Amino acid sequence: MIRKKYTYYIILIFVTFVGLWAIPSFVKKATYSPDNYPFVYYSSVMKELGIVDYANKKMPLSDLKGNKYTTSEFDSLMPLLNYRQLMSDGRLPDSIGGVEITPPLLRSKSVVFRYDPRDCYSPKIGLHIMFESMPKRIGLEMPDDVFRMKNGIAFIDIKTNAVNQEKSALFDRALEKEGYEFPTRWAIGNPNPRKAYDEGYFSLDTKGDFYHIKMVNSRPFVRNTRIGGYMDVAWFSMFEAPDKRFYGFLFDEKGNLYIVESHEGKYVPLKLDIDPVNLKKDQIVIMGNLLYWTVSVTTPNNRRYYGLESGSLKRVAEYSVDRRENKWDKVSRWLFPYYLTFQQPNSDFMVFKAHFTAIGGFGVHILLAVVAGFFISGNRNKKIFNVIFVLFTGIAGFIGLLLLPKK
Repeated sequence: MIRKKYTYYIILIFVTFVGLWAIPSFVKKATYSPDNYPFVYYSSVMKELGIVDYANKKMPLSDLKGNKYTTSEFDSLMPLLNYRQLMSDGRLPDSIGGVEITPPLLRSKSVVFRYDPRDCYSPKIGLHIMFESMPKRIGLEMPDDVFRMKNGIAFIDIKTNAVNQEKSALFDRALEKEGYEFPTRWAIGNPNPRKAYDEGYFSLDTKGDFYHIKMVNSRPFVRNTRIGGYMDVAWFSMFEAPDKRFYGFLFDEKGNLYIVESHEGKYVPLKLDIDPVNLKKDQIVIMGNLLYWTVSVTTPNNRRYYGLESGSLKRVAEYSVDRRENKWDKVSRWLFPYYLTFQQPNSDFMVFKAHFTAIGGFGVHILLAVVAGFFISGNRNKKIFNVIFVLFTGIAGFIGLLLLPKK
């Protein structure tokens, strides 16, 4: 009898635990809608951020003061965003602000970059492709091997799955000579063979030093950028800029964002004049042109927009839009004061996590506890247990009591 009693409670706790995850998950699927923020872009003519609504065919542009502009005015006021349309109409200006405008120059200065926390906080395959950075023929060719980099570097033939000992030892010696220390924290590059050129990989060693690694004429090229000596490097995203101005985007542990430029053989970080970001929660989109960069940072609570001067990356404008509650926010606040998930919201890792919404949801718990006390049968002690159990577990516990036998 005692064994059956314990079995009952073990099953009840298990069913309730599953319910604390499954019930909110189903409700969220039915009520959740993605956050809706406006598209904002810095105008090189208005010298301010403009809000673009492509669904409005007649008046797609409005400034922060509320003034609205027609489609034709929109094209002219944002010529660096709409230069293809202006070219088609024969209205592309020769210069803007004294800077000569040509389509090849505009294409070479175009920057489109996105950062999502999943880029950093997700499982990695651990195999990388090393292109020849100075190919004899135009275009990049896929190599016959891949490499892994953890406690050492090893190049692996993709057909035989055998380690190329000679090539691996060659790179190992180059890394050791430059002071690289294993194990590697991460190595990041751009494996897309359709890019215009290749800059290999940037890697963080166990000491926190930041290295540039690539292959030039079948020989290893390894340089300590020295950046790790005066900042704590957190993450890097490779971006081989069309004009070869910079290598990519660098984040430090404080959430500051930089581009890594090359000046006379040295690696120089240039900070973007934006507020620090949270690498685990914030999403970043950068749209840059010849004169200005527009940066949007989406946080759990709002989206911040920045206009930056393209040369110095100094802030010239900013704007913020608060997040609007959706149906899931309202429902979860009243039905689920807490619930469980097995996946982090900005990561592909499976992690058990408890979420707390609002204390107001315990009102439903109290109501269900009263119902359980009056309508779920049992002796006096069992009724007291039912009330306390539902008071703490809410809907999941109430359903668990209904599903299980009464004894």
